[in-house]
Amino acid sequence: MTNNPVAVFDSGVGSLSIIRELRREIHSEDLLYFADRAHFPYGNKSPQQLREIIVNTIEYLKRYKPKLVVVASNTPSVQVLDDIRRAIPDLPIIGVRPPLKEAVRLTKKKHIGIMAAEGTIRSTALENQIRKEVPQHILVTKFNASPIIELIENGTYLSDRRATFNTITRVLGVDLDREIDVITLSSTHLPFVRDYLDSLLPTVKFVDPAKIVAKDVRKFLKFNRMTKRSGTGRLQIMVSDKKKEFENIIRMMGIREPVEQVFLTF
Repeated sequence: MTNNPVAVFDSGVGSLSIIRELRREIHSEDLLYFADRAHFPYGNKSPQQLREIIVNTIEYLKRYKPKLVVVASNTPSVQVLDDIRRAIPDLPIIGVRPPLKEAVRLTKKKHIGIMAAEGTIRSTALENQIRKEVPQHILVTKFNASPIIELIENGTYLSDRRATFNTITRVLGVDLDREIDVITLSSTHLPFVRDYLDSLLPTVKFVDPAKIVAKDVRKFLKFNRMTKRSGTGRLQIMVSDKKKEFENIIRMMGIREPVEQVFLTF
């Protein structure tokens, strides 16, 4: 089991922000990265649709014998992760959630922002998380980042800076930094526009949960004695739709590993 891969997936290139941190944190581990573009975006799916897609995807990934699966998307992690774990009790599953506790710790203005996909923003599960993790004296503003996520997934952010800046400005508005000093990047796609965000809002701290997830994976593997002891980890990449476009985007992002097209029946 120690030599089996850690599987990481979401609906597209977002997983790469998690993969990047995992390669730093657990560099000996083999990683299986599945970009499920056939179901992009997760952010506009109902909880029932999400549950069905995620369960079927993990059942599909079982053929590669992963020792752990990372659901590298906030939307299903926030809305249906507990259901998924109950449906698949024989495989450890780790999700990624908005890092609200970290945002609370960092804010001086007592006002934080959450950038996330539409499905996450509208979910009662996020509201429940806010009630549990954010004290009442701290204000929370939510931003629907789905238009930005779309630009990242189709690669526009790499080729058209003006369109990217305009979209981010439209989502966040102007003079945001007068009131808010911390924003969570609660979609795994969003770290890829961090340079845009930092240049637009240099006084705002952006919290990326990828580092938290990578540390959680390392701790889990160590605690359960699943850690691969030596060697350099291999990255295997699979995509379920639009392989050529996906390949072009990840090549521009510096990823050189070959990409395998897979065909899903769900």
